[in-house]
Amino acid sequence: MDGPKALYLNLCPLCFGNLKVEGENSECERNCNLESSVLSFNEKEFLDFFKTCIGEPRTLQKLWARRILRGESFAAVAPTGIGKTSFGAVIAFYFALKKKKAYIILPTTLLVEQVINNLKIYAEKANLKASFNEESDLTILFFHSNLDKELRSKFEENIKKKNFHLLVTTSQFLSKAFKKLEGLTFDFIFIDDVDAILKTSKNVEKVLQLLGFKKIEGKWHGASKGTLMVSTATAKVGAKTKLFRKLLNFDVGASMYMARNIEDIIVFNKSIDSIKSILKRMGKGGILYASSIREAEEIYEELKNEFKIGLVSAKRKSEYNLFEEGKIDYLVGTAFYYGTLVRGLDLPERIRYAVFIGAPTIKVKTENINNVTPKMLKVLALIFRREDSIKKYLPIIQVIDKHKYNNEREELKKEIVKLLELSEKKAELDVVIRKGEVIFPDLKTYIQGSGRTSRLFTGGLTKGASFLLEDDEEVLKAFINRAEIYDLKFKKIDEVDFNSLIKEIDESRIVLKQAKSCEEAIKPALLIVESPTKAKQISRFFGHPAARVIKEGKDSIVLYEVPTSRYILTVTASLGHLVDLVTNQGFFGVTINNGFTPLYITIKRCKKCLTQFTEEKDSCPKCGSTDIEDAKNRINIFRKIAGDTGFVIVGTDPDSEGEKIAWDIKNLLSNFSIVKRAEFHEVTKRAVQEALENLKDVNESLVKAQIVRRIEDRWIGFALSQKLWKTFNNMNLSAGRAQTPVLGWIVERAKESRKKVKIGYIPELDLSIENLDKEWVNVKVIKVKEELKEVTPLPPYTTDTMLKDGNALIKASAKEVMKLAQDLFENGLITYHRTDSTRVSDLGKRIAKEFLSENYQGREWFTEGAHECIRPTRALPKDVIQRLIQEGVIQIEKLTLKHLILYDLIFRRFMASQCKPYKIKVNRYIIEVNEKKIEKEIIVEADGKAIELYKWSVQIKKPLPEGEFKFKVEIKYMPKVFPYAQFELIREMHEKGIGRPSTYATIIDKIFLRGYSFERKGRVLPTKKGIQVYYFLKNNYEKFVSEERTKLLEAKMDAIEKGEVDYKEVLTELYSEVSQIT
Repeated sequence: MDGPKALYLNLCPLCFGNLKVEGENSECERNCNLESSVLSFNEKEFLDFFKTCIGEPRTLQKLWARRILRGESFAAVAPTGIGKTSFGAVIAFYFALKKKKAYIILPTTLLVEQVINNLKIYAEKANLKASFNEESDLTILFFHSNLDKELRSKFEENIKKKNFHLLVTTSQFLSKAFKKLEGLTFDFIFIDDVDAILKTSKNVEKVLQLLGFKKIEGKWHGASKGTLMVSTATAKVGAKTKLFRKLLNFDVGASMYMARNIEDIIVFNKSIDSIKSILKRMGKGGILYASSIREAEEIYEELKNEFKIGLVSAKRKSEYNLFEEGKIDYLVGTAFYYGTLVRGLDLPERIRYAVFIGAPTIKVKTENINNVTPKMLKVLALIFRREDSIKKYLPIIQVIDKHKYNNEREELKKEIVKLLELSEKKAELDVVIRKGEVIFPDLKTYIQGSGRTSRLFTGGLTKGASFLLEDDEEVLKAFINRAEIYDLKFKKIDEVDFNSLIKEIDESRIVLKQAKSCEEAIKPALLIVESPTKAKQISRFFGHPAARVIKEGKDSIVLYEVPTSRYILTVTASLGHLVDLVTNQGFFGVTINNGFTPLYITIKRCKKCLTQFTEEKDSCPKCGSTDIEDAKNRINIFRKIAGDTGFVIVGTDPDSEGEKIAWDIKNLLSNFSIVKRAEFHEVTKRAVQEALENLKDVNESLVKAQIVRRIEDRWIGFALSQKLWKTFNNMNLSAGRAQTPVLGWIVERAKESRKKVKIGYIPELDLSIENLDKEWVNVKVIKVKEELKEVTPLPPYTTDTMLKDGNALIKASAKEVMKLAQDLFENGLITYHRTDSTRVSDLGKRIAKEFLSENYQGREWFTEGAHECIRPTRALPKDVIQRLIQEGVIQIEKLTLKHLILYDLIFRRFMASQCKPYKIKVNRYIIEVNEKKIEKEIIVEADGKAIELYKWSVQIKKPLPEGEFKFKVEIKYMPKVFPYAQFELIREMHEKGIGRPSTYATIIDKIFLRGYSFERKGRVLPTKKGIQVYYFLKNNYEKFVSEERTKLLEAKMDAIEKGEVDYKEVLTELYSEVSQIT
């Protein structure tokens, strides 16, 4: 079948005319040449200069060049060996050639000498007469501690005159000799050692002054007259980079990336013989991590006579150089997060494996409770949350660090001390509690330390191995459980093929050495997702992202930059759909000549009242505000970044709406870049990595179905709405094919509920009998059967069952439940929540087995299609999630108590669905009353893990009293039926095929928004307006909005998704139908 057609109004990137899409190609209606890649003169000139100096630039280096030449400051995210320093030197040299001032700041004297030597070579290759510490037409000044007297004197003379084009110094020079630079403004500054600059905020201020900013009375003034490029930090950047964020629109980020290719191995033995065995089997290049310097010294003494090993400590660092030079083969030190061996060691070709003698942990002891941080106090309270003495503090736990709660805080500490003193040895999933202490696994130290063995090069990741030696069973179990959160999987040592492992480790280093001259394995890419929350969450999976803010018109967007094993990813958000059907052209936004072509225009959003519209207006049509956000600005930014990277990945939601957004992005960016689709059903590192490794094309069948849905919604909605406007003289009325049957159910059920029936109720038997009007009755109760049954648990949630429980159990509207679920999905806590599938994947079953252990049975709940049920992404119950958020192990955006309650429901329902069947005891009775025999069956007992987890599966009641009784009857007049609750409407929609998982909540919300219904005591009732609109539509246009017609259309759209029906045929049918209305 042909690809769908579309016309994007005013979105040609060159002439701002219309962009037409037919099949695979996007073309300008005015025939602009969109294929030509036009480089700016400066960019072409610089790239030619780079080729002369070094050779063909890498893709990343081209990207950096474009940014700098556009005047954008940024932190360069790059793997080892990409040529960041040489790039900085060449582009600084280029600025000098253009008679502009440039400054290169390097970490060491050695690097200054190397860069100066390289600049001399570049000058020679380019036939340039450059002078070094001499005044000339092209003056390069440099300073380092090894300068001889004559060069030092010449440097001082020229720096005093400020007569130079390029300056090269160490960061120490900036700190100590800044007075010599005061008053200078640089057009370009390259900092290859941002850590040294960030040691004090004064250094940051000095750099800003050199870029043209001025600090007056404590406030910064002016704008940047130059461009800054820095490396990412290796240490925690803290608050010192706020000025970069505020004044230069970027954040430094940190280069401790989470990309790793490491075999994690468990050894249930910490003995010296076990250590020796590993060193002998693995060979050279091992780093040993002890839990203390004393233990490190003891291990060193035990090994030094048999192995070439060095000891690294705060006082003893010379062995580091010996190891780097190959004179010793092993290093031993401490597993301390900010220690030299964990963070400061960067020898990727030398370090092959790590050995942790004891799992890294953080211990909180009784005697230290008074000194713990407020954050840790909250964590401890959450650990002991089930204890009666702690429960009373939980309502104020998030604010207990406030001054007004000083007394409560001190009382809480005393209670925790008491509990610790009485505690027996036990583990709580990922924490060990013992008498006098709580032990937390320190995964950050483990990941950083083991990460020394696997480093990111431009050719890919080196292979490494990490051995965790631990003989404390509780600590090891807690460590492994917490490692699951970071997607780390451990093997037992007897499962390891050492020959194969050693071969992989060594070959990866050989390949990556050669990769320096071969095609790049790691390239830049732009990843576009829907929401800022999802963008931030994904970028965190791969380390501490560098961030940039790019402005276009009145709008700006945040871009996060991180490296993965395949890409340097720039992650950002589309904020949902970028375009929608125009309202004032064609047949309600669609041209019908030569087939159907939807006319798309960018979506505008009022920042004040949040109204969305498509009209080309400068003010909001609802509130009149001129603070308008136009998606056109986002598109322009995406095009700019797409041109920089040359590769775009769209990671929108895995449904037809997400596919339509991806298709629009592809059409709008394909002339700038290759565009691919990444599909993931949960926002976890594992799922995102898998999607990035299995990119696909946009699924046009899903796109066609979504195009038809939107056109059908527009056509039928506009056609019927215009009839309503004319009849009721009210432009705020609207109608839709799906919402009309649902409005009808509300109206008819409310009408039916006005009919009353007389009910006699006997409280002792929980029995209601119609038309029983006696005040007292004689009753005989006979138990005829008592039966034990095995019951299969309910399947996991689909959208409709989740909305039902959310509405019934946590009293949230359908709209609110969907918003809560969206947040949980984007924060990586649950799988995709718009689904009608109960299927459980193999991964889902593994998660359930991990949590349920001996209670696990496992069920696939098979349904067709790729979608899965709604389930948690990890085996972590609500309370543990809450504690891990407090610890900072899980980073979540804007999570409230209601989010946690919904998560708890999803977790419980899913885990229950994977349990063994539960047992119930059923009593069956015959009740003789008023000459009637009534059978009644009640569940009196239920037992099993499934019912413990999800108690709402059954209603347990007390057994009925047996024998003959005289009972008082309560006479009531009850509605024959009750008005619908929201969850009942959702169940009806699901059962009758009206709407889809993604639209159930929207349909109900539209009925509320239009004033057609309201909610009272949990029941949905129609308004007078709603009743009038429904009967008008029913009496005049029933065949267009009937249940049968709506269900049939939904089925046809499903068939379009599967590629079974031509979407053009359905549009033809719809056009014919709507023409009858207009």
